[in-house]
Amino acid sequence: MGLLQAFFQGLIDLGASVFLPIIVTLIGIVLGMKPVKALSAGLTLGVALVGMNHVMALMTDSVGAAAQAFVNNTGVQLKALDMGWAPALSLCWTWQYAFLMFPVQIVINIILLVVGFTTCLNVDMWNVGNKVCTAFLVAYVSGSTVLGFACAVIQIVFELKNADCTRYRLQKLSGIPGISMPHPMFLAGIYYYPLTHLLDKIVPDTLNIDAKKVRDKIGIFGENHIMGFIVGCFIGIFGGYGYQKVLQLGVQAGCALTLFPMVAKLFTTALTPVSSAATEFMKKRFHGKNITIGMDWPVMAGRSEHWLLMILAIPVIFIYAIFLPGNIVLPFGGLMDICLIVPLFYLTMGNMLKMAIGTLIGIPIHLYVASYFAPHFTKLAQVTGGAAVPKGQMLAWFGMDISELRWVFSAASEKNIIAIVFLVITIPLAIYYFKSIKKEDLQYAKELGIDVEA
Repeated sequence: MGLLQAFFQGLIDLGASVFLPIIVTLIGIVLGMKPVKALSAGLTLGVALVGMNHVMALMTDSVGAAAQAFVNNTGVQLKALDMGWAPALSLCWTWQYAFLMFPVQIVINIILLVVGFTTCLNVDMWNVGNKVCTAFLVAYVSGSTVLGFACAVIQIVFELKNADCTRYRLQKLSGIPGISMPHPMFLAGIYYYPLTHLLDKIVPDTLNIDAKKVRDKIGIFGENHIMGFIVGCFIGIFGGYGYQKVLQLGVQAGCALTLFPMVAKLFTTALTPVSSAATEFMKKRFHGKNITIGMDWPVMAGRSEHWLLMILAIPVIFIYAIFLPGNIVLPFGGLMDICLIVPLFYLTMGNMLKMAIGTLIGIPIHLYVASYFAPHFTKLAQVTGGAAVPKGQMLAWFGMDISELRWVFSAASEKNIIAIVFLVITIPLAIYYFKSIKKEDLQYAKELGIDVEA
């Protein structure tokens, strides 16, 4: 057991930009690619990941600092500091049973592929950490490690099912064939799909104000670098910056919005040959069964709608944080609320008006869930020494993946009546979601000219 733990810990310590390219290269070779081409695809993916991380860091450091200055200027005391996703998941990996999640996810994926439950081969191994997070939180709250792993297994199955039910939606949004999206954040659709489905009925498509239409109507002011500059300047003003720092922040925000789609093209370059090899591989061994490669969400990062809304939502997040009764979290590391806005982008097909309505509803939920889990992340950090906790403060994760589902699992496990009610409600919601989203996906297949029967 110790040797197995050391092996997986060694892989984890390599970091996503090294670990995932190794996985993709090996998968490419197994799928029949020439080793050199498989290595090229893997390294291109690593370059894309590094590039995306740098651009995200630029945005978080520049915009995040200005937003924090805005909060500091108000004098509001919020005792739980938001770590953001990277430190939070790194902290979860310090849990003593974390390393077991690798074989659990791989074995379940293979079994479900063999029995025909899924067509998704999930190569997004870095997000095993999200299953570790779910298992840890439920185990810590309930006191049962077995229950924690059981909830993580449910999450794995749901992710694969969701990937199958949205594969053509993803192709329409990304332009990349043969991939799917088993990222946990998209399970937020279980709770947000009824809202977006209602908005589809009452909000005409003519009211769509997504970034592409804005660019078409206002010309240069709709370009990524111009939009980023304007929004960055506004945030700098709200943060109390002088004119020099305001302009610098505007340029930095414009730079980030410009670089996102450029870096995103690398994901297409890396994944297309692997996807093609997987298709041929499965045709030979599964009698033409159409398998998809399950990847991380940045394959859609070239679209500017979610980035623009993330930036616009930052002042709203702080207004909620300051005035929302019962909130104890100071948003910082997770200011770019990816795990709310990107699923809304996915569900609404990039309609920014509908995304904005969903964001206004979802932000308070994310703050309350972050407040609920703050003591548990803090205790883990203190017990394992995985992070330093300043005296009188707590650690939190605002914008957690599937915040709603994780709260339902965890709070219900400690016999919280409200959470148990929501758990019961979640079952019909999940059935309704998967059936409805699959029906929509078949329509997208027709629009793409794909013969699903074949």
